[in-house]
Amino acid sequence: MKLFISAGGTGGHIFPGIAVAEAFTGLDRGNEAVFIGTPYGMESSIIPKRGFRILYIKAKQFLGQSALKKFSTLISVITGVFVAMAMIKREKPDAVLGMGGFTSVPVVLAAVILGVPSFIHEQNVQPGLANKILSWFVKWTFISFDETKSYLKTKRVSHTGNPMRKGLTKSGMAKDEKTFGIFVFGGSRGARSINEAIIAMLPYMENHHNVILYHQTGPQDFERIREAYGKSSVRHEIFPFTDTMEKYYGLSDVVISRAGASTIFELAFFKKAAIMIPYPYSAGGHQWKNAQCVENEGGGYVIADDEATGERLYEVALHLMREPGLIAKMGENIGKIYIEDSAERIIRGMFHGIS
Repeated sequence: MKLFISAGGTGGHIFPGIAVAEAFTGLDRGNEAVFIGTPYGMESSIIPKRGFRILYIKAKQFLGQSALKKFSTLISVITGVFVAMAMIKREKPDAVLGMGGFTSVPVVLAAVILGVPSFIHEQNVQPGLANKILSWFVKWTFISFDETKSYLKTKRVSHTGNPMRKGLTKSGMAKDEKTFGIFVFGGSRGARSINEAIIAMLPYMENHHNVILYHQTGPQDFERIREAYGKSSVRHEIFPFTDTMEKYYGLSDVVISRAGASTIFELAFFKKAAIMIPYPYSAGGHQWKNAQCVENEGGGYVIADDEATGERLYEVALHLMREPGLIAKMGENIGKIYIEDSAERIIRGMFHGIS
């Protein structure tokens, strides 16, 4: 069987798509997963490195309020649909899976027009505009959070969880129980506002000699943040980027991060209490909704980006440092949202829809 997976733009769409592709091709040597993306997104470099073929179309986000920009976007979608239809006719996939984002729209619409079984997956609590529209037409919609059902009008919905990257393991480095580890990151590119808040928190941490900060700064902020740490006595390990996230999850008691779906499900996998600072400009405020869902489950605290001062972060971190039982409970609570066989559930759902 051949599966088209449309995934592009951000890692939040791409990596769950890769997880499904790995599970799909692992079922049978004859199975093939082919990605559809844009030549200017992260997918153009990430997907080929994972050993999958990628085809390209041009697609635009639904940005801008002017009539001219809306018309330009509409023309782009229509053009993309025709390009995707030609790809589908040539490649003859058995099914098409859209992982959300603007890249999915023309590909999934093309599949619907041609009668190819089509499906979508929504990573966030609140669906984006693309998936809200596509859910009306596809055979089935798969969702990461159970709450997402309330945002969709269709009844053809399955709660599958968010597929995780292959090789993720809990066997990180052994943690020294005498230390209190805080893992800080704002995504692969970092988050300047989080970096600034952590630097402002350092003076408050000076007297806590058991605390170790593990801080992924992002490449642009690394040198500046390293200099700031150099003026502090707080124990730390900083780096611009790491591809061994499991190591630092293992060394940490608490995580300070954004609230993208992939991040939240990694936190759930590792059962880590979280202090979440949602990205304030995420489309439709979806990171805030994700974080609220975790907070409602008792798995973390939410602090707005403009309220994430050094003093505020220290207050929350100190509260957790004094309550190890609470940290353990929060870890168990956030772990409840994790679904181990998410990719397999999506694949089973597609097989059911095809048959």
